[in-house]
Amino acid sequence: MNDPLSLYIHIPFCVSRCSYCDFTTFAGKKELIPEYIEALKLEIEINSDLLCLQNPVHSIYFGGGTPSMIEAKNLASILETIQENFQVDADAEITLEMNPGDANADYLRDLKQIGINRVSLGMQSNNPDELEIMGRRHSPQQTIEAVRLLRESGLQNFSVDLIYGFPTQTMQSWQDSIQSAIELNPAHISLYALSIEEGTLLQKRIFEGKLQPVDEDISADMYDYAEDFLEKSGYIHYEIANWAKSPKLQSRHNMQYWLTLPYLGFGTGAHGNIDHVRTVNMSTIDDYLESMKLARKNRIIFPASKEIIPQTEMMEMQDFVMLRFRLIQTGVDPAIFKQRFGIELEDIFHYEIERLLQKKLIEVASDGRLFLKKKSILIANQVFMEFVSV
Repeated sequence: MNDPLSLYIHIPFCVSRCSYCDFTTFAGKKELIPEYIEALKLEIEINSDLLCLQNPVHSIYFGGGTPSMIEAKNLASILETIQENFQVDADAEITLEMNPGDANADYLRDLKQIGINRVSLGMQSNNPDELEIMGRRHSPQQTIEAVRLLRESGLQNFSVDLIYGFPTQTMQSWQDSIQSAIELNPAHISLYALSIEEGTLLQKRIFEGKLQPVDEDISADMYDYAEDFLEKSGYIHYEIANWAKSPKLQSRHNMQYWLTLPYLGFGTGAHGNIDHVRTVNMSTIDDYLESMKLARKNRIIFPASKEIIPQTEMMEMQDFVMLRFRLIQTGVDPAIFKQRFGIELEDIFHYEIERLLQKKLIEVASDGRLFLKKKSILIANQVFMEFVSV
């Protein structure tokens, strides 16, 4: 049976750029949206036609950028193209990332009508001063209002994102944000540690001494507090940065990545991983649009890709182990590894596993599955690096 397939649709447009953002996003290019939508639809149609996939699509994810900038009729047009070119499950998870300030009753009603059934809400903080420094264009009150409107529209399956370890953030303000998020009663919560990326406005302000980074120990304490508080609040910690109210409410789309199942990425900067090949699309809107203009005349597989990277079996085994270590509840299962690759996990990674056990960074369950130790979650990259150099 074919593995289920996930589709990622990248919407690179933003009203303004957040101070910490280094994603493939662009402000001030709203006039390119109509042409971009048509290019997306063409990329979907060409790749579907040339790949000849029979895999059922069980998740579609609109990420960005700010997908909630896009009118519902344009999102509907993209979804119609997907339906025409792929076999989409009747119960497919269809997620839209949303800025809380973009929520209004008419828009949410239209989203539900066109098939969106999950929303990822970029709350980030409940502190107005922190939101301002982040460059967010919404207020705490707008997040509360967005949740009220989501519920009224019938979009009950929503997630909220929060950022911890942000300059000026204190343990008290973090606790307030976590508690405010819980009061919204979301189906899912994602917590992301701030990463100060090169070239961002945030990095510039820190370099100039206008902001001071949060101490790593305080950031770790923030994570520990959230982990305990969320567990007491009834949320299941299923992945390093993710909690859900029940297994059914885990992000199906993100689980696709962590389980190393096939996915296709469409749009500027989108990534894909299918048939032992990884793809990376053009990283600017202009280059992406130009590549798709050429594709109208010369139809080739992955027409918007700037990189097509063949994956060796060893690369796929490394990914399997590293990504499944992220899964708090299931870990790395040697039986699934053998089923997937036809060889014992110990035969490939014996020395790496032994070193990690000796360092007490991982542990073995009674059924043979391997897990990160609780103390290792925040230094998980040290575990992952053992498998990069194999």
